[in-house]
Amino acid sequence: MYRNQLKDLEKWIQKKHRKPLIIRGARQIGKSTLVREFARINNWTLVEINLEKFLGWTDIFKQNKPELIMSAIEDLQQKKIPWLDPKAKILLFIDEIQAIPAAISCLRYFYEDFPKLPVLCAGSLLEFALSETEYSMPVGRIEYLHMVPMTFFEYLLARGESYILEKLQTIESTQQISLALHEKCLVLFKEFLFVGGMPEAVKMACEESLEQVSQVHELILETYQNDFVKYSKKSHLLKIQKVFRYLYLHPCKKIKFSNISKEDTSRDLKANLELLIKAKVITPVFHTSCSGLPLEASKDESIFKNLVLDVGLMNHMQKLSYQTLKHSSEIQLLSEGEMAEQFVGQHLLGLGPSYQNPSLYYWLREGKRANAEVDFIWEHSPHLMAVEVKAGAGGKIRSLHQWVKDISYKKKICVRFNLSQGAEENIEYQFEDQRLKYKLFTIPIYLIQNFEKFI
Repeated sequence: MYRNQLKDLEKWIQKKHRKPLIIRGARQIGKSTLVREFARINNWTLVEINLEKFLGWTDIFKQNKPELIMSAIEDLQQKKIPWLDPKAKILLFIDEIQAIPAAISCLRYFYEDFPKLPVLCAGSLLEFALSETEYSMPVGRIEYLHMVPMTFFEYLLARGESYILEKLQTIESTQQISLALHEKCLVLFKEFLFVGGMPEAVKMACEESLEQVSQVHELILETYQNDFVKYSKKSHLLKIQKVFRYLYLHPCKKIKFSNISKEDTSRDLKANLELLIKAKVITPVFHTSCSGLPLEASKDESIFKNLVLDVGLMNHMQKLSYQTLKHSSEIQLLSEGEMAEQFVGQHLLGLGPSYQNPSLYYWLREGKRANAEVDFIWEHSPHLMAVEVKAGAGGKIRSLHQWVKDISYKKKICVRFNLSQGAEENIEYQFEDQRLKYKLFTIPIYLIQNFEKFI
């Protein structure tokens, strides 16, 4: 299955001063498959080693001598490998690199001693290895590529919907969206909400049936929970499982530790939450005051809501069957479970540069009379963009009105994603002390990946 990150790997391998690249992302998100597919498409000879199977190699990596590692791999495969022969096109792939943290430090010496040898690495639970203090990180000697679940457009390609995909990629105005195209996209969108973007689930949907996707979701969620023992004390397993389950049943909500558990302390719950963030099975969305760019400078880490990894996994945890989803109205679906917000959020995470750890923000105003919340705040330099996600084709936008009124930053854009065919509207709203006028871009939710064309 095609992944957009193949383009990133092509750019990386063509660099004149290429550094070892570590692919980061949650377990079963497709990191290893990406590397193998890249090697196959570009005719590279892949030399692969999975460090989870060779924990006894720790002492070799500790010596920081790449030639010893390369020799050990030759002994393992019982053949001479032409590592530096350009005609052989050798690509070294170190999988599950977090299993031997010393291997991460050793990457510096691959870069310095063998700069012509392309080295790719991947790791699940990598954040835990990176937090180890025993080994120094090869700062400036490695690069990162961050992966998220498959997108809706990647799903369309995997499903063989090439005409629909090409059409959506070339549309630059909502007026170009015919009713027939819109209705077909809503069907496929609903399908994606059930399947999600985990590669194994997409593969099952494409090669077997949608009904069997739930089995894949169950296995993935079991794998994540089995991983808890790798980074949490056994005495804390029940607590972290409680936090994990709560977050997947209540996504896109402001986190209040008292809602998760009244028996556990906020300190313990916060520690377990941070472990799940490190494992990349959830992503915090921090409140920002929207004082200007960059948003990172104005975020408040004490106020945040959570996104889960994938909308398909979320819906499986909530026991939503495909038949229920298929026969429900769009308004019923998207007003229950925050599916639309989760869908938009996980796609926004994938729109940033792949070399940066993805981050998201939202805006919250808590007042005595009424609260206001804008689902996401996005940097569209030099503008601040307020992103609202609404159930159905309509949806009230009082929070957008409040955001436009309260935020003094002058360059603002307002975008709404919903199930309509889209429109560009001039909004007027009367507060007690002020009359607002601003433009609102309403965009069909399935066009999240190229929404900036419409602004």
